[in-house]
Amino acid sequence: MKLHKTFLHSMIVASLSVAAFAAQAGQYPDLPVGIKSGGGALIGDTVYVGLGSGADKFYALNLKSAQDGWQEIAPFPGGDRSQPVVSAVDGKLYVFGGLQKNEKGELQLVNDAYRYDPQNNTWTKLPTRSPLGLVGATGVNYGDKVFVIGGSNLSIFNGVFQDLVAAGDDQAKKDAVLNPYFDQRPQDYFFNTTLFSYQPSTNKWYNEGQLAFSGRAGAAVVVKGEQITVINGEIKPGLRTAEAAQGKFKKENGIDWTKLPNLPAPEGAAVQEGLAGAYAGYSNGYLLVTGGANFPGSTQQFKDGQLYAHKGLSKAYPAEVFALDKGKWKQIAKLPYGSGYGVTVSYGNKVILIGGETDGGKPLTTVRTLSFDGKKLTVD
Repeated sequence: MKLHKTFLHSMIVASLSVAAFAAQAGQYPDLPVGIKSGGGALIGDTVYVGLGSGADKFYALNLKSAQDGWQEIAPFPGGDRSQPVVSAVDGKLYVFGGLQKNEKGELQLVNDAYRYDPQNNTWTKLPTRSPLGLVGATGVNYGDKVFVIGGSNLSIFNGVFQDLVAAGDDQAKKDAVLNPYFDQRPQDYFFNTTLFSYQPSTNKWYNEGQLAFSGRAGAAVVVKGEQITVINGEIKPGLRTAEAAQGKFKKENGIDWTKLPNLPAPEGAAVQEGLAGAYAGYSNGYLLVTGGANFPGSTQQFKDGQLYAHKGLSKAYPAEVFALDKGKWKQIAKLPYGSGYGVTVSYGNKVILIGGETDGGKPLTTVRTLSFDGKKLTVD
């Protein structure tokens, strides 16, 4: 979720190695255009990435023949939109919801659904709508369903943007909308705490039970086998949590959750601010997490009683890389620069970081890969 007053972070931190660190030439070509706040998924050996700052465009890259480059597929028929939920089931790509402007120029959450068939390069609008808001939500595939974690409250989010458009160019009126909006407790944003799913074969949505943690937006969510891991996320605009949880899918429905240790503070930092829009994936059995964005100082301001937790603070893009090993987090390296709100896929023993944004919100075309063997992190 990105409703906040933007302050530019001033510098990209140089690389430093915490564990052994090696950089190699890029293995995969850059995107044709910078894509942030879009979505993507892997189908077989082909990764699909689009929307966000890419407007209505989607691109495909066959990872086995990367030398052929990214190929533009049929444009998305639902129009430009950011922060959609994108996932893949049974060889088809699914796009749910997102954020787009309506005819009045109001930025609004939408709750429609589309399917892409790679076999004939066609999109189909599905006769269904999400039961809950899908901006800031994360969708992952397990079995024959897309499971959705988190997300903003549709009514509250849409109402704020309607009020902002109505305020016009009057800054006092805009402040009268934004200041009360930011000055609330996390629970008063009514972020989604229901685990729900979509099953393409029945074209139905299912209530899979309540999450074992607070509602959040922009959490990193990864599935491996029957295990699902949820890392951090925004618990209110401008404030992240360092919490993480891991669960196992049950045979009937729902997930049995276990709390993981909090993501540790980066070396030299007093507190872990938590991350939203981070990259996460598996390499050689290790769960890696990096990037995302936060507002350094917001956790302390919130603890001091300031509900508008990120007031006066600058947005930062952390570059630390963390690994989960035997239930414990450790920082293993720091990348040359931080970024977030891109697409992550796990492929072979590599975690592929695609696009995103960095300081100043600049959209990236960069494609990077991480691999970790327990001792050395290799970055392509």
